[in-house]
Amino acid sequence: MTPRLWRAGVALLIAVLFAVGLSYVPSRHVPNVAVTVTGTQSLVCPSQDPAVVSTTVRATDTGDVKGHSIDASAFATVPPAGVTGTAQPYLVSGSQAVGALSSGTVASGDLKGLWLAACSPPSIEQALVGLVADATHTVSLLITNPDPTQATVDVAFYGGKGRITTQGSRGLSVLGNSTRQLALAPLVSGEGAITAIVTASQGRTATYARVTGRGGADWVAPSASAATSATIAGVPGGTGTRSLVVTNPSDRRTTVSVDVLSATDSFVAAGAESVPVEAASTVTIPLDRALRGDVAGLRITATQPVAAALWSTSADGDLAVTPARAAFQGRSVVPLIAGSVLVASNPGTAAASLTVTLRNGASTVDSQTLTVNPGTTLQVPMTTGTAVELSTTSADLRLTTLVTTLNAVNGVGVAAWGPGGPGEAEVSPTLDPNLA
Repeated sequence: MTPRLWRAGVALLIAVLFAVGLSYVPSRHVPNVAVTVTGTQSLVCPSQDPAVVSTTVRATDTGDVKGHSIDASAFATVPPAGVTGTAQPYLVSGSQAVGALSSGTVASGDLKGLWLAACSPPSIEQALVGLVADATHTVSLLITNPDPTQATVDVAFYGGKGRITTQGSRGLSVLGNSTRQLALAPLVSGEGAITAIVTASQGRTATYARVTGRGGADWVAPSASAATSATIAGVPGGTGTRSLVVTNPSDRRTTVSVDVLSATDSFVAAGAESVPVEAASTVTIPLDRALRGDVAGLRITATQPVAAALWSTSADGDLAVTPARAAFQGRSVVPLIAGSVLVASNPGTAAASLTVTLRNGASTVDSQTLTVNPGTTLQVPMTTGTAVELSTTSADLRLTTLVTTLNAVNGVGVAAWGPGGPGEAEVSPTLDPNLA
């Protein structure tokens, strides 16, 4: 054997013996170490031409919030006073606790009153409940794609006589970083209250409706997805009409009952003990007599999944739409409007705890932990500060900000919050023994 082959053989033997020896060494236990992680969230806020309605977009978080107009690309820090003068919907980004709203006021004309809506994350489906297709209102859907790639959506309409067959509402393309406006007038008219469900077959969108006319003006934010139980918090008090709109998108007839969640207890709404809703149809349930002008919440129960929203008008004819929302559970830091009221409704069977912390910038002004009894609605005046941090572990609470005066203009505006973000979470990684 040559010296070269002899050395190669010895090296191979040493390597084999070393590998065999390692197989007898016991594995060392790697302790689990908790790692704190946080997530991010993006929200889309409605806005429109400053010459028509000057919109202010405010966003608050545990830290800075970044944002940009949907037709731009570069993010900038959103100032505490908010962003004004943007004609396009506005995208904000922060932690999972970020909260944002759009507001505007008009002193006279068809757009008179308060404009208010909470900003919402993009998703693959949104339900815009109770839109009106008549001679006194003009309604448009604002379908926003906040992502750089194109989205494709279908819009289905449900009216009092069933699903409405339309042309030009399927396979709609929404270019990246853009908004597509879809006017209802050419598609549906004379149908009364209708509901539009926007479903993305490609990408995701955030959709709002814009309602104008002699019957009031406002943005309509999306409601929670259809379910057999829905809750609406923040039913405005005072005079004016209160109409609950319920849509049954399923192919089976359903029966709906409505409970009012008052300050002290819950009771069945008069005239809404058992309301039939045909398959793929929308009904309007008047609740003026049942609500008696009080601030309250509504619990809707059905035998088939339904989507719901409450349409309210003020004594001056201003319009506000309160969508049903999923439970708030978690934490959010939302903008505070001085003089507004936070409304918390608990449709559950157990008491719910809610921590409300008023903030002025990074400083804490006041903090209190409140109990919302089952089947009731609690009002919390928002007196001072720039933001309010909301936190609850309850799986039932619904939270809404109710505004009756803004920029010296009287009316009614509703911003429905939720779900809250989980905030920080501790994750304990484990070693997969199958990994080399």
